[in-house]
Amino acid sequence: MERHSQAPRFRSLAEIIEHAGREQPDLEIYRFVEEGERVVSSLTCGQLLRRVRGIASLLAASGLVGERALLLYPPGLEFLVGFAACVYAGVVAVPVYPPDPTRLEKALPLLLGIIQNSRPRAILGDSMTLGLARMLASEIEGADEKVWLATDEVAESAELELVRPPSEETLAFLQYTSGSTGTPKGVVLTHGNLIHNLSVIQARFEHTRQSRGVIWLPSYHDMGLIGGILQPLYAGFPVVLMSPFDFVKKPINWLRAISRFRATTSGGPAFSFDLCTRNVPDSELEKLDLSSWSVAFVGSDMVRWEGLSAFSKKFARCGFRVEAFYPCYGLAESTLYVSGGDKAAAPVVRSIPVQDGREQQVMVGCGRASADSELLIIEPDTRTPVAEGQVGEIWARGPSVALGYWENPELSEESFGARLAGDDSQRYLRTGDLGLIHEGELFITGRIKEVLKIRGKNHFPRDIEVTAEDSDPQMLRRGCSAAFVTNDDAELIVVVEVRKSDGGDVALPEVRAAAICENVRSAITASHGLSAAGVVLVPPGTVPKTSSGKIRRVACKDMYLSGELPVLGSWRRSG
Repeated sequence: MERHSQAPRFRSLAEIIEHAGREQPDLEIYRFVEEGERVVSSLTCGQLLRRVRGIASLLAASGLVGERALLLYPPGLEFLVGFAACVYAGVVAVPVYPPDPTRLEKALPLLLGIIQNSRPRAILGDSMTLGLARMLASEIEGADEKVWLATDEVAESAELELVRPPSEETLAFLQYTSGSTGTPKGVVLTHGNLIHNLSVIQARFEHTRQSRGVIWLPSYHDMGLIGGILQPLYAGFPVVLMSPFDFVKKPINWLRAISRFRATTSGGPAFSFDLCTRNVPDSELEKLDLSSWSVAFVGSDMVRWEGLSAFSKKFARCGFRVEAFYPCYGLAESTLYVSGGDKAAAPVVRSIPVQDGREQQVMVGCGRASADSELLIIEPDTRTPVAEGQVGEIWARGPSVALGYWENPELSEESFGARLAGDDSQRYLRTGDLGLIHEGELFITGRIKEVLKIRGKNHFPRDIEVTAEDSDPQMLRRGCSAAFVTNDDAELIVVVEVRKSDGGDVALPEVRAAAICENVRSAITASHGLSAAGVVLVPPGTVPKTSSGKIRRVACKDMYLSGELPVLGSWRRSG
């Protein structure tokens, strides 16, 4: 029986923070680094507890227990201090990312939408970020009535007796979804949800106090916050944190941190491994030692074996082992982790018949659910289980499944209150994801809302996107394309990002652009029997993505239809 099936040691995150501060006061549990190696700040468990108590006392004194607090922090350790203080005091944290001043036109509406939905009584951040946020106060309804607290200006406190300590049923925070298929929604997570999910992750990853972590993922995103910040605190091992910008700007910084700090656990979406494969120079490989890396988790998107294989082959000379890869499946509505395999085993790779059994596809498995949870594959229209190996919607049930969406009872009932046909005894989470179970292993195939119906047949957009990207790998960026159909006549459009030249130029001669478009069009016809109506080539960074790297295909389609895409070259079917 797995360890997490036993009674949890803790009832709340507050108890975890208290336990760590008392049992391991001198453990330097958090370090924040730049360029993968240079430590710029750190926190011991004892320092964290004292800082948390100081801030929590102010939150309690301000009458914020049970209320929401918006967290506005840049990458760094101050975010986790503010978050920990909220959950310690019983304040419902609402993590968001400060809008980029250079992209306010697009970023501000999302932030204001979250504020309008969550209606926070307080806004927390570091002094610099709050100073900038106050410049936007005119956009925030009731800004003058909110408590604005710069946590980096609050003194430590040795003791704090909470009047109402959090319990398993207490709301811990609102995790706003990444919004790959629509407007972000606030997932309501309790301390009990978090404790269960953290216990599952510890058991499946086999974490001990000898483990070491490195995380570049955004701290306001579920994988970065729960898997990167809270899991080390729960299991009692140190973690090195870095800015996601530090990684994206120079992917080798991630690998340098793993090598320098001898990390055993690190990971991210599939695209992060592809970035390293493409962008880390061979001349740098001799300087890396990845032999300590035993859990390279891969989540947040469909996992392609080609990507994992290319990474493992390139970095084998650095000591990386393919057995370290840990493909897993999760979503915010189930806290984070839903399924995964055995730590010591290599990824499960199978050639599975899809598309009515006529087409074989190489797929990477995402393991199985925990012992006290359940995964079903359901035909969504009839709400009945499908046969073994057939594609359907993934339904989940277990202690990690959240309560619902914040102040959205209709959508909560639709997504979290699903019932099988003829059986009202159990409620399930409808994930919106499509997948199949083959010989006990879960395989992800796509999202229901993004399935392309063309001439009466369903197609998964990622399959078409991969074909497009592979048609000209020297010119097209992997993991940076979007396939969708237009609203009126279901015409297939494919938008693909073009690589920069060695000189940093992205301009394309007309003849070269026409050749690339023809390669994409021909490859899609050959592989899928489809005739694309249009191919659009765009600069790097154009195709919109969520914070976890998922392609926002609906948003990309909107940009295409409204003429907002910056086009480098295109082809359109005539007639």
